[in-house]
Amino acid sequence: MRIMTQYQISLAQLTKTLVVALATAAAAATEYSVVDYGARAGGRVDAAGAFLAAWAAACGDDGYRPVMRVPAGTFLVGQAYFLGPCRSAGGVVLAIDGTVVAPPAVANTSWIMFHYAHGLAIRGGTLDGNGRSFWACKAAAGRDCPPGTTTLDISQSNNVSVKRVTLVDSKNVHVSIFDCAGVTLQGLRITAPADSPNTDGIHVALSRDVSILSATVGTGDDCVSMGPGTSGVVLRSIRCGPGHGISIGSLGGGAGEGEVRNVTVESAVLTGTQNGLRIKTWGKPNAGRVAGVRFTRVAMRGVGNPIVVDQNYCPGNVNCPGQSSGVKISDVEYDDITGTSATEVAVKFDCSGSNPCTGIRLKNINLTYDGKPAQSFCKNAGGSASGAVSPPSCL
Repeated sequence: MRIMTQYQISLAQLTKTLVVALATAAAAATEYSVVDYGARAGGRVDAAGAFLAAWAAACGDDGYRPVMRVPAGTFLVGQAYFLGPCRSAGGVVLAIDGTVVAPPAVANTSWIMFHYAHGLAIRGGTLDGNGRSFWACKAAAGRDCPPGTTTLDISQSNNVSVKRVTLVDSKNVHVSIFDCAGVTLQGLRITAPADSPNTDGIHVALSRDVSILSATVGTGDDCVSMGPGTSGVVLRSIRCGPGHGISIGSLGGGAGEGEVRNVTVESAVLTGTQNGLRIKTWGKPNAGRVAGVRFTRVAMRGVGNPIVVDQNYCPGNVNCPGQSSGVKISDVEYDDITGTSATEVAVKFDCSGSNPCTGIRLKNINLTYDGKPAQSFCKNAGGSASGAVSPPSCL
């Protein structure tokens, strides 16, 4: 006969207590369905009021991770501003089983907004920005068009996760992360036509500790872009194309911008994009800094400008011709970058005359153009090369 010691009994009791506590906490999670607040599937009647009412109820619940539920079906939502902070210490879960679609025009510059929504978790579903009529308006010269709207705008919110969400046809940026900390975006699928204007996939600015994992992005602008004041960003297992590539910038457009630091891009595949790995700054004297960037294990397939630093960005040659960028770029590593370039110059470092690039490191680069070795271009750029580097380094 087995005799349990007092220690074993105490451990068993503790384990049982923990299991019961976790089960009780999970059972206590309350669901608030938008249908119970008046939303009707079909995509013909604006359900924004019902969505906001369901959010207010979930946000006011102090239980364990209350759930705001969007059931299967298509729901038209004119505009929704979800404001926190919420009472639950664990945050609110937004579970989407169906599709949320925007009207052809939205009055504000953002469509679905979360502000101070600490602990927010968004799971599943589709957000349809319904941008085609807006793009057509923009393409027709002389027309008075409504503002282009960001589909999912998350600002000043900490410890946020967005997983397995599909975003299509945004009128402008698909996902914007602004002034946030501790954000995970995982398993996102983002699509818009290659000729849709300004439809960035994910834009991060003034935020720290952001992870973008296992995302598939094809749009008419940057797949992922990182703006001023951003640090501790990790991009892993990204599939990009069509689009303009993965970008840091543009930076230095205004005075007093924050630095971009500690960015890691690894295990990415870019196909048919306008650019590959790009750092872009305005040709203006405004101060700024980019440092601690690592690009590794990136495959290019017919990419224009696979590796590019452009510090002479000046669209339309307005207010910046002939000026030198005040943004300092240093400590940037490119390791194991392979594939094919759609342009003859596959590696281009066009750096600032007043703030030359320093500490650029090339390791194990193999980029070809039209079946032959590609070319490199360097201006005001210093650094080193190691391993097999093709095209040959011009640093």
